[in-house]
Amino acid sequence: MKKIIIITCAILLAVGCKQEEERRLSVLQKENMEIKGILPSTEDIATRTILDTDGLLTLWEEGDAIGVYGNGSSNVSLTLTSGARTPFGIFKGAQTGVPVAAYYPYSESAGDSYNDIRGFLDSIQVQNENANQIASYDWKVSSHITGNDRDGYRIHFREIMVMLDFTLDVSGTILAGESIQSVSFCNPDKKMAGHFSIDMSSPAALPQFDQHAACRITAGWEDPPLLEGGRTLNVRMFANAAITSGDPLRIIVETDNHISTTNIQSAKTVEAGHRYHIPLSLSELSDQTTIKEKADPGNYDTFGIYRMEDTLITYRQFTDQWSILTYPAHYDFRIQNYVQKKVVTIGSIPLDPDPGSEFTVEISVFGADNIPAGSKNVSVIRKEGNMLLLYDQENQTSYLVYN
Repeated sequence: MKKIIIITCAILLAVGCKQEEERRLSVLQKENMEIKGILPSTEDIATRTILDTDGLLTLWEEGDAIGVYGNGSSNVSLTLTSGARTPFGIFKGAQTGVPVAAYYPYSESAGDSYNDIRGFLDSIQVQNENANQIASYDWKVSSHITGNDRDGYRIHFREIMVMLDFTLDVSGTILAGESIQSVSFCNPDKKMAGHFSIDMSSPAALPQFDQHAACRITAGWEDPPLLEGGRTLNVRMFANAAITSGDPLRIIVETDNHISTTNIQSAKTVEAGHRYHIPLSLSELSDQTTIKEKADPGNYDTFGIYRMEDTLITYRQFTDQWSILTYPAHYDFRIQNYVQKKVVTIGSIPLDPDPGSEFTVEISVFGADNIPAGSKNVSVIRKEGNMLLLYDQENQTSYLVYN
């Protein structure tokens, strides 16, 4: 008979910030807890935690699940049975053997080895108006495990991401009175979100993001709030702790009518498990901020790149050539004219993107100086037949490529 081990996880994610300084996230343990074994639940488990109302404490939520590795099992899902809305959770499941490592949130695709678990940090993070329902993006791994079969096991977690906590103030700008759609944070030269792996056998290991990771993270709302002058809005997101002092950063605020882009530099190097407060007053940062009216992505029907009323490049039948180069997870689309010595490539397009999805494409240019090259954050506007319309809201540029 399998021995059923019940694991108690005690976690206090103190993401406090006093006078705009970060405080180390801490992990606490509940002592002398009696544990009994039960059969695993067959219910469909949702995996998420919530932030307390002050935004400084992460609490377990009903339905949370963790993945546990033991000396006789791998990636077993254990489900929260008590301790909801507290930092101390009791998790139960059919774990066999002594537990050696664990992580949150549970994923069926994490893999069989705790030396190389696979995770995903979403680049689109949805929150409520109070920004306190985003902790499901706060990936945690075990730092150490105490206890025994008789008394039960206690897992201590540590955070492997960083929390960015923006205080948005649009007072004195045209954005006041408009409905916010999203706030995006972009570090153009770094991998901020996406697929990653981590070695949980190393007590200080950090996630290693793959080559297709996004440089941009976007916070959105289920019910977009109204931006009011004289009132700030908290915007929180979790990111890879890859920001270093001096990094060029962009913060993009999108409303129903306008898009604001603020360019700043990172004042410090961040560390995983910290919360960083970033005041974002657009009027005080007016020298570093541009605000534009949102443009219509357009209803184009010919492959090419378009910016508002301008055609930067378009495919001309019998004059140009277009081609695609396919890879396991993405493809590149190219328009070329060898007579004119002109080649434009829109690269790193996912093989089957969903309408409304966001990702980063790579634009490379030869012989077309009017087209800006580099990494561009785009969203899928239209997907019909062999046509895929991508839109770069920040630069108001449309890309119509082969689907």
